[in-house]
Amino acid sequence: MLQMGKIFIGLVLWNIVLFGVTIWLGVTHRTAHWQHEAAGVLTAIYTLLTHCIVLMHFMGSGKAIKEAVETYDLPDDPRTGYVRRTRKFKGRTSGLATLSCLLIIAAAWLGGAKDVGIIKGMTHAWFSCFVVIFNLYSFWVEYKVIDENTAMIREIDAKIAAKT
Repeated sequence: MLQMGKIFIGLVLWNIVLFGVTIWLGVTHRTAHWQHEAAGVLTAIYTLLTHCIVLMHFMGSGKAIKEAVETYDLPDDPRTGYVRRTRKFKGRTSGLATLSCLLIIAAAWLGGAKDVGIIKGMTHAWFSCFVVIFNLYSFWVEYKVIDENTAMIREIDAKIAAKT
C-alpha cells in the first residue's frame, strides 16, 4: 500500500501517452481511421483499469486501517480519527473515478456512433477533449488523496511499532 503513489504515477503516465496517441491518430490519420478506433478502445479500457485500481486501493486500505484501529486499540476520534479520514478519502475519489469511467465509456460509444453515421460533426471530438481534461483532473485529485492516505498509513504503522 505504501508504494501506491509510485504505481499510480506510472499508470497515469501511460494513460497520458495513450490519450496523446489516440488524439494524434484521430486528428492526423483520416485515411487509416481503424488505428484511431483501436487506440481509442485500448485507451478507454486502460483508463477504466486505472480508475478501478484506485477504487480497489481505497476499499482495501480502508478495510486494513479499520482492522488495525480495532486490533491495536488505536485512538479513533469519531470526528477526526483514522476511520473517518479513510471514509473522507474514499468519498473524495469514488465519485470522480466513477464519473470518469462513465465519461470515457460515453466517449468511446460516441466514437462508435460517429463511425457508423449515427452522429455527425465534431460531437465525439469535443466530448472526448472534455473527457480527457476531466480524467486528468481526476488523476490529479486521486494522486493527492493517495498521498494523504499513504501518510496516514505510515502514521498508523509508527503507532503500531511504538506499541509493540
